Amino acid sequence: MRTPPKLAVPPSAEAVTAEVRKLLRAAEVGRQLPTPKSQILACARLVETGELDLAEYEQSFSEKASGFLYKAMKKVLGFLDRRNKRFYVDPQLHDSRKTFVTYHEVIHRIVPWQHIEYTEDDDLTLNDLSLNLGCDTLFESEANYGAADILFQCDRFETEARDYELSVASALHLSGNYDASCHSSLRRFVERNHRPCLLLVLKPTSRTNADGGISFFISHSIPSGSFTLQFGDFFTHPFINPDQELGKLLNNGSQGEMGLSDLKGFCRPCVVECFNNQYRLFVMIHPKDVSPSRRTVLFRSS
Repeated sequence: MRTPPKLAVPPSAEAVTAEVRKLLRAAEVGRQLPTPKSQILACARLVETGELDLAEYEQSFSEKASGFLYKAMKKVLGFLDRRNKRFYVDPQLHDSRKTFVTYHEVIHRIVPWQHIEYTEDDDLTLNDLSLNLGCDTLFESEANYGAADILFQCDRFETEARDYELSVASALHLSGNYDASCHSSLRRFVERNHRPCLLLVLKPTSRTNADGGISFFISHSIPSGSFTLQFGDFFTHPFINPDQELGKLLNNGSQGEMGLSDLKGFCRPCVVECFNNQYRLFVMIHPKDVSPSRRTVLFRSS
């Protein structure tokens, strides 16, 4: 099962995260949620113009930016645009998507080894990166990885996720705190969770089976590290059919239980939860006997 390209970890991941940590400190983000975009943009502009060295900044961002923030924000509009050198993000994008694209461009500007004068980013560079990491593709992978680090403030999101039960509701609750998309929050919640869990990103197929059930194509399979250790690469076939245990659950309701065989040959009862964001169907699966959490998130009925 293929891993989503945007999740591909570049060889320089630790170095990119180190630069993001410097940026968050220099921009004086502190405990603010969501990440304050205006402070990030102004700080990135200071870095680009040579007025702030992330590696050895002596004055705080507030001192450097005194009387500068408004001007910096005007100037920031001058370096993030890919065609006319003005900051531009497609106004039709969802707000969370605009934020990610913005932070993607910020990474291009603050990572010292890139020094990119001109970039042109589209759905290909922001999503479906080639596994053949040439220089340009590596830079795009770093920008995607760093943008997520700015959005989720490096390991802060996953640290907070430890306090919450394994559930779709928990991930969506955190997505609101970080002003992140449901998709990216569910992905990060599962991928970096210390407990065994799996996220499937599905697309319904157009084929209708004899019993009227729908088959689903697995676009991506995203396991936590501990899930892989316990169950291996469980969903190796790209389709889920209605005659399978999971297929029956998907066709009959939004949640339930199913059995998964672990690598020791034992059948483990697992919880299955579904969430549809109108673009994709997400399925979170985890063993029923995972350790309890300190918090439970409850949604109000809409």
